[in-house]
Amino acid sequence: MNAAALELRERTARIRAAARKGKTTAEIAEAYTFSLRMVEQVLAPVPDVRLSDPAQLLNNRAIAAGLPAAETQVYWVGFLTAAGWIRGQGASCALVVTLGDRSEEYMATFMADLATPQLRHEFCRSSLLGWQLYVRDQNLCKMMVRWGIPSELHGDDPAVLDDLPEEFIAPFLRGYVDGQRAAPAAAPRPSTGLLFWGTEAVLTAVNAMVHRGWYVESGVVTPRPPRAELRFDRQDAQAILNHIGTYTARSRGQIKHRPT
Repeated sequence: MNAAALELRERTARIRAAARKGKTTAEIAEAYTFSLRMVEQVLAPVPDVRLSDPAQLLNNRAIAAGLPAAETQVYWVGFLTAAGWIRGQGASCALVVTLGDRSEEYMATFMADLATPQLRHEFCRSSLLGWQLYVRDQNLCKMMVRWGIPSELHGDDPAVLDDLPEEFIAPFLRGYVDGQRAAPAAAPRPSTGLLFWGTEAVLTAVNAMVHRGWYVESGVVTPRPPRAELRFDRQDAQAILNHIGTYTARSRGQIKHRPT
């Protein structure tokens, strides 16, 4: 990535982080000496999606009519943080969800929650990755980027997790656990404790989030190329699973939420 693109990514991340903390467009422009027009462009509403802007949701604003409940939205953010990736850009972008052999049980619910009538999707099967869902919708991809879902153009944004209030930690982690279960070549289940895997940046943010919200202190992030792992000891693992178990909003249909 060239210097100009990197600068644009960092500037956009600062603007979105400030908006999640409740700053207005004028306050952000003044604080960072950005033009007001540029800030407004970065934060412009994304139409025709069934997912709230994180700045609106995390600042406790009302959810627009017809959108899923806040916990449901955050569940899918967690799921896609573990199993999703945005390819391409502009009109050609697609949300790619790696499902392994667990396609229908998750995606039927995903489509019921987040799909709009115009959303196009298709399943493809890879010999290496198993089933993958391609969701081709530019506006949905734009909103997913705002939630930090990894993308070729923008990378990921683990800083979103720094702003999740305590009541959203359980649905996010429930979604993340389900997303990493669905991913192929999953890391082996530890004989003791609890294991998450993903990028080092995301796992570091997850570790900080559970420490902040649930006072869990034993988490250790270890690089395991091409990914990393986050492990908790047995006592903290049970505490995390107990918290996650309080979230049951996605238990309808075929998705069964049981502690790992």
